[in-house]
Amino acid sequence: MHKTVLSCILTALVTTVLLVTAFVLGTGYFVGNYAVHFGLERGTVENPQEPPRAFALLMPPEARHYDKPDYTNEEWTLTSRDNLILKATHFYPDEDNGGKKWAIVVHGYGGTQENSYYIATYYLRMGYHVLTPDLRAAGKSEGRYLTMGYKESQDMVDWAKRIALYYPQAKIIMHGVSMGAATVMMACDDDDLPANVAACVEESGYTSAFDLLVHQIHESLGLPAFPAMNLLDWRCQQVAGFSLNQAVPEVAVMHAKVPILFIHGTKDALVPPAMAEQLYRDAKAPDKSLLLIHDAVHGVACQKDEELYFKTVREFTAPYMQSD
Repeated sequence: MHKTVLSCILTALVTTVLLVTAFVLGTGYFVGNYAVHFGLERGTVENPQEPPRAFALLMPPEARHYDKPDYTNEEWTLTSRDNLILKATHFYPDEDNGGKKWAIVVHGYGGTQENSYYIATYYLRMGYHVLTPDLRAAGKSEGRYLTMGYKESQDMVDWAKRIALYYPQAKIIMHGVSMGAATVMMACDDDDLPANVAACVEESGYTSAFDLLVHQIHESLGLPAFPAMNLLDWRCQQVAGFSLNQAVPEVAVMHAKVPILFIHGTKDALVPPAMAEQLYRDAKAPDKSLLLIHDAVHGVACQKDEELYFKTVREFTAPYMQSD
């Protein structure tokens, strides 16, 4: 009798555990799947170039347009390592320096190269050639899913190699904001990075995509990281073809091959300033500096204090842009 009762209890417990596990996994599957499509997939039936819905809710179409720099320009095309056709614009300065000074300006999450035009104009006024790429799954570039800087960093290395091919004497600054910052930081650790890349400027970058989303889940939703993040990362791998743990600028800056200037706004609620401080502490770059812009929110430090921002950029990068 006791054995029968014990057997029934054990069976009930095992069944309950299995049902709860199935429910959690099933719920996690659908939630993770939704999160990947909501946050990383671009395009709608009406507009294949529409940014991910998470970005579209925050930034309506009428607020996404910026004036194109009034400089001579041409479109460049690149085929990525996974056969996506990527697009960028090459702007020529009014007074050409023979292609010796270049800046690649990289936009952030959900944006297009238009988001780079403000910073691009500064470099053009300084006599730089400027390349403003549309990251994969953005603007005119092909691709369905963003990868939070992971595959984008490989694309950026290849854009730098394209410049080096056309302009062997070029010295290049890579300058990225938000996800673009993560992109250029990870590019600094790439074995294929051409020697032409002389310095890196990152603004509002995160330590890792995983840590960033953990922060947002906790701050915005009040949810624990486990198991939500694990299930989300699993769906990222299955659907978008990458792991959030592959988008880790913090590791990249520990092995960076070029000097890095870190810039962050003290009122950044999306990517906490503590991440910039952590990146700066961890960086083992040949040279590094940290600039915190007082009261600046996410991704607009250059507009909050333009004079200090660009003065710091100019002074940090100048020693590395001198002709040999």
